[in-house]
Amino acid sequence: MKRIYLDNGATSFPKAPGLGRVMMEYIESGVINPNRTESSLSYKAFDVSFSLREKLSSLFNYPYPECIAFTRNVTEALNWLIKGLLKTGDHVIVSGSEHNAVMRPINQMGIKHSVIPSSSHGFNDYSTLPSLIRPETRAIIINAAGNVSGAVQNLEIPAEIAKKHNLLFFIDAAQASPYVKIDMEALNASAVAFTGHKALLGPQGIGGMIIRKELALAISPLTSGGTGSRSDSEEVPSLLPDRLNPGTENMPGIVGLEHSLSFIEENYSSLKETEEERTRELMEGLSKIKGIHLFGAGIDERRTNVVSIETEGIDEAEVSALLLERGGIETRVGLHCSPSSHRTLGTFPRGTLRFSPGPFTTKDEIIYTLNILREIMENA
Repeated sequence: MKRIYLDNGATSFPKAPGLGRVMMEYIESGVINPNRTESSLSYKAFDVSFSLREKLSSLFNYPYPECIAFTRNVTEALNWLIKGLLKTGDHVIVSGSEHNAVMRPINQMGIKHSVIPSSSHGFNDYSTLPSLIRPETRAIIINAAGNVSGAVQNLEIPAEIAKKHNLLFFIDAAQASPYVKIDMEALNASAVAFTGHKALLGPQGIGGMIIRKELALAISPLTSGGTGSRSDSEEVPSLLPDRLNPGTENMPGIVGLEHSLSFIEENYSSLKETEEERTRELMEGLSKIKGIHLFGAGIDERRTNVVSIETEGIDEAEVSALLLERGGIETRVGLHCSPSSHRTLGTFPRGTLRFSPGPFTTKDEIIYTLNILREIMENA
């Protein structure tokens, strides 16, 4: 049975063409520890690493590529920002669609929070945002695109308010990049946390944050150790990016993500257009199946490829299992690590069945999925 993958919101598949090959070539013939081994390969590895930083710097429009710290994923990056720049007793303002990658660390740290109200489709209502600011408020944190609702948030309004009140402004770009433009300079964003394995089409295990230079020099490094530079001192160096990324970096992941971003740069328009077309076809088809209720951003609203549904007369988990059993169709069911999103949409604690086509999903796969889903619902 053919694999039909509709869970790109969890991780992308297929990946950028040639991704496995370039990572294998590095592992089999190009492995080196940059800034350590005296080898021509060290310069090549440094060039790839800096090339990736330049691509990310361009993607998020911040002219200091050295201010990028690589992490395992966006969760680690968000934890670093929250735990490195905030403290117990601080107050933050979050959206109603935050992932547990934000909510758990702020609760773990004893950081108080207020929630920006949202519409029933998952869009932030900023009309009350100024009234949520307290004397102890330190930051506004916004999930740029909901991983349940698919709603793409306005970032300009919270950016203006954060600037006016001298607050930190963190953006979670996990579900947004690269097709939702995030301009750090225009938004005066303090930091953007990203992951490489979703729509950036890269490997799992590589993500990071791009952080404003003055904060990059002030934030407490998540780890400290050898950097291959300033080795005469036992103090954490101020040199960037070394200060943010001590120890041996995930070079296979860096090589892979640099490759995938090159592919996206060359094919951006067609990739974005295909993903949008498949999402529209999916939503149009779902809206015509009796017993299916769509949640989140509407088909003509500013949205991503994430589509959530509830099903009448049959549990979503059973529908997901039947889709896999009968058609090899892979989806995601549950609360998607974001109970706040489901409270906003009115789907807590039941959760939803989530589809997320990608730029390599075909029209035939969407039609096939809709046909099997229609059969399941007719027999529910």
